[in-house]
Amino acid sequence: MNTRLKIICILFGVSYLFLIGQVIYNEVIPEFVAGFKEGVKSVAKQHTGDETKESLPELYSFYVKPLSGSFTFPTPLKNLKTGKLVNAETNTFKIVLNTPVKLPGWIAIAKIIYKLSAFLILFFLIYIPILVYKLTRSIIQNVLFDEINVKRIRRIGYSILVLFGLLVFSSLVCTAEAKNVFSFEDYKIVHSLGVDYYLLLIGLITLLFAEILKISHKMKEEQDLTI
Repeated sequence: MNTRLKIICILFGVSYLFLIGQVIYNEVIPEFVAGFKEGVKSVAKQHTGDETKESLPELYSFYVKPLSGSFTFPTPLKNLKTGKLVNAETNTFKIVLNTPVKLPGWIAIAKIIYKLSAFLILFFLIYIPILVYKLTRSIIQNVLFDEINVKRIRRIGYSILVLFGLLVFSSLVCTAEAKNVFSFEDYKIVHSLGVDYYLLLIGLITLLFAEILKISHKMKEEQDLTI
């Protein structure tokens, strides 16, 4: 196998595993830990008698935009280095509420589906790295033009696209829920894909690579038969 192609494929596999690891470390684990801690605190209070009836804390995470427009910096913050106020702005809010909020029926149903889809998202976050690992190991063993690898790459591509769709759905549900619960003086709640859009591009490129590899595999087979 061409050494340069082998190195590129290995770097792709390592980079993808690093990318997935960053998503899990920066997004999945902190949210899970925060929810777990709040749940433990709520249960502890119930056992000590500090509160009799209280719902588990609800975490809201959504995108916002200044009402006055981007780069208008409507939020004053105190700079502890100088003791002076500085103007700032943000594009995301994370808010926790201990009081339950009644949601419209369609949002409540969508939220249930969204919570169930979290298991699918977790599945793909585990399944895709496994496929990438198997593909990378196969390439290290000098096996690239193989039908099994073509199927693996296709599965990776389709899995990434499904993961992208699930994240878009989750974002839409979170935005709709936030708009129903909150209204702010200086910010409006907006829907944004954030950095999730790169999954769409990666998924399409992966499928394209799979088709190119399939054609190359067929050409190799025809060449072998000719020889």
